[in-house]
Amino acid sequence: MTDNKLFEVIKSLSSVEKRAFTSFVKSPYHNRREDVIALWEAWQTGKSSSLTAELLYARVYADEAFDDANWRHLQSMLVGCIEACLAQRYWKQHPIWSDLPLAAVYREKQLRKPLEHTLRRAAEQLGQLPRDSHFYHLQYQLEWERYVSAQVQQGRSQENNLAAVIRSFDIYAVAGKLRLACLMESHRAVFPVAFEDAFLTVLLQLLEKSELVEVPIVALYYHCYQSLTGGGENSFRAFRDALEKQGRELPEEENRTFTLLAINFCIRRLNMGEVQYVREAFDLYRIGLETRALLEHGFLSRFAFKNIVALGLRLKEFDWVIRFIQDFEPFLEEKYRNAHRDFNMAKVYFTLKNYKLAMPLLARVDENDLLLNLDSRVMLLKMYYETDATDALDALLASFKILLLRKKKLIGYHSTHYLNTLRYIQKLTRLNQNDRKATQAFRAEIEANKLVIEKEWLLEQLPWK
Repeated sequence: MTDNKLFEVIKSLSSVEKRAFTSFVKSPYHNRREDVIALWEAWQTGKSSSLTAELLYARVYADEAFDDANWRHLQSMLVGCIEACLAQRYWKQHPIWSDLPLAAVYREKQLRKPLEHTLRRAAEQLGQLPRDSHFYHLQYQLEWERYVSAQVQQGRSQENNLAAVIRSFDIYAVAGKLRLACLMESHRAVFPVAFEDAFLTVLLQLLEKSELVEVPIVALYYHCYQSLTGGGENSFRAFRDALEKQGRELPEEENRTFTLLAINFCIRRLNMGEVQYVREAFDLYRIGLETRALLEHGFLSRFAFKNIVALGLRLKEFDWVIRFIQDFEPFLEEKYRNAHRDFNMAKVYFTLKNYKLAMPLLARVDENDLLLNLDSRVMLLKMYYETDATDALDALLASFKILLLRKKKLIGYHSTHYLNTLRYIQKLTRLNQNDRKATQAFRAEIEANKLVIEKEWLLEQLPWK
């Protein structure tokens, strides 16, 4: 029973939702079948681990032999009722969604006063919503209903609100398009896909001379997209300013998405060797932690957890990092918690040159977490080099390269960064550091390459700055 849709849906219900559905399913308006009610009650009184189709069927139809077709139909009916209840509860949490169709009903019935009252109430509810792209979609729907209602009541010869309809639609359409463009660019940074968007090209050209780019939500998405597509420092500053102004106005999920896009911009610049973005990324993460914008369903991403530790250590915020690991370890998903706690504490010990404590922690890292495994290998390479463990270093370099080539498609642009790191560590092992000219040439080569994730450590291993 644990692998069917009904089980999954019922398992997901909270105690409040279960009580609400009990009332819902017993209402003749929503359900008139006693066997659906009986199945729901049988499910509530039994232990889910011991329930079987035959047992539940017998509780509903005591004197009948099990009929698979009837059983499937009964399950379908109960699922349909639960879905209707959940949809209705969600709908009630957003009253404007009911007022807009209600206004259309009153318009068709030509009930002027109820229509005007409903439109005013919808406008009041709209005014309480955050100014995201969804707000402007609802505003467009409201303005359109006002326009249509006026046409019916007053005729086409009267002044109308068509300008407001067009403006709200333009903002909704432009913001929505830019938002999707930002998400696509973020996706393409990890998984390159061929994508041509002629409409976006024209839109960006139009926005260069349009006052629409001054609308806060449009500005946020516009400057975000410019940052992600090579707009440079000025575009990022404009994006960061727009995010600070608009972020708290956004729904929680939207705020998290664009906070992460800002952070990812900094991370990519760091991977290109632009170290000034260390503090920028770290501050964005701290703001995200303080506002809880980085928590999704109560959990902190393991990738964010690792990045926060790495940035804090680069800034030598050792005490803060240790407190962070202790305080936010419970916010990691349970299946990742131990591995990421061990890896990140190992990173702290490695930075503090306490290799005796770091190495055993790395040995406990789960090999199934690919990116964490890759970073563990890089840390081991550095420790082997610093402790002159030549044989272990050579063996790990060889196996690491094979792994990267085999997993290239899975890790996207990260592959180039790791391969560059391996190449430079291998060169480092063969470098005659007593040869000043060769060492300085090697230093210059590393400094010139922006696609090296361990540039700072590599340079620290060289004499003669």
